[in-house]
Amino acid sequence: MKRICVLIGALAAIPETALAQSGGDATFGGVKVGVSVDYRWHEGDYSLPRIASRIDQSKGGIGYRGHVGYDAQIGDMLVIGAEAGIGKGGKTLTAASPTGDYALKPGWTWDVSGRAGVLPAPNVLLYGRAGYSWLRVRETTDFRAANLKDIDSSVTEKGFLWGGGVEAGVMPGVYARAEYNRANYRDGLKTSKVQLGLSIGF
Repeated sequence: MKRICVLIGALAAIPETALAQSGGDATFGGVKVGVSVDYRWHEGDYSLPRIASRIDQSKGGIGYRGHVGYDAQIGDMLVIGAEAGIGKGGKTLTAASPTGDYALKPGWTWDVSGRAGVLPAPNVLLYGRAGYSWLRVRETTDFRAANLKDIDSSVTEKGFLWGGGVEAGVMPGVYARAEYNRANYRDGLKTSKVQLGLSIGF
């Protein structure tokens, strides 16, 4: 519920700011390059047979992302586009049992996606996004028994990405956005983000 309230506040503020500051109609077509900051939650809910336990935890933390994309504006109402991004952030998930300790530390994430949206006002875009995401994670298992060797490995998780948001032209060639998205990786590992960003159009 907290993340939904944050998103609603951000979505409400961007169009109001855009309408107040825009000196003319924005065009959403062309190449865009930008950055964003976000608050992201990593959620783990899966078995840990090595330590005879289970992780059921969600932790949130600050993250960041850079992106590059291309949009095509179709008439006065529709926009379609594609985007690629790379970022990092979030906190380590942990679990413990009498057998040992487990930790999953998120690393770099990268994604590719398409988006499509409508223009309720000339300089405001409401859009949905769908694509694919990769997440690099480091997993460690530290056993309490001296005769067992600790495990330290890095793997790349991958899964479906979906979300939606609002983007607004705040001045010629400058766009602000607020977005919520979610990625489902392996069974029980998920990530969700509320992000605020700025893009430059060319």
